[in-house]
Amino acid sequence: MVSKQGIHPMPASRRMGAWLQIDGSLSARIASVSGRLTVRVLRQGPVRLQPAEAERIGCPAGATAHGREVILLADGVPVVYARSVLQAVHARGTWKAIRGLGNRALADLLFGLPAPQRSGFEFARFAPGSGIAATVHRRWREATGADWGRREVWARCSVFTRRGAPLLVTECFAPAIAAFDAPQRARAVPWRAPARHETSGQP
Repeated sequence: MVSKQGIHPMPASRRMGAWLQIDGSLSARIASVSGRLTVRVLRQGPVRLQPAEAERIGCPAGATAHGREVILLADGVPVVYARSVLQAVHARGTWKAIRGLGNRALADLLFGLPAPQRSGFEFARFAPGSGIAATVHRRWREATGADWGRREVWARCSVFTRRGAPLLVTECFAPAIAAFDAPQRARAVPWRAPARHETSGQP
């Protein structure tokens, strides 16, 4: 899920800010500081897109899309909720390997050879009471049996394009990730504001 809401200041937590801005493979970065990364697939298959998601992947309104939702765990601790969406036609073509990932990290496809082109990051703080924050909290509670940890949700998204086929990846960082130091080799990227556009909080 993703929204083109207005930008907010960086998190007060230095570690949270570092994780939001980390480059390269997020799953590899988590594994490098925690020792063990686990991917828990929540669901995969046809999804209903939010308007902002459809816009980013060039999907006509009402068209069928393919989605994948997972939780990343660091040494057994859930730290990231991620959602990836793409046009259904690309899930059967250019990105068909995504359907057979199972419990492997999406990074296996995104950072292999040849690597797709990646857009810059867009960042958002979904405020308490917003539809998207409520949806993330609900998904998290259903999957982990625990609360998110804070009322707000910090997230980022980027688009990977391979042979003209876009794949949108949205990553929501749970407060628990601040217990882990971001890798020293991480390179900060610009904090860039999404365009202002309100969307519903539905998945």
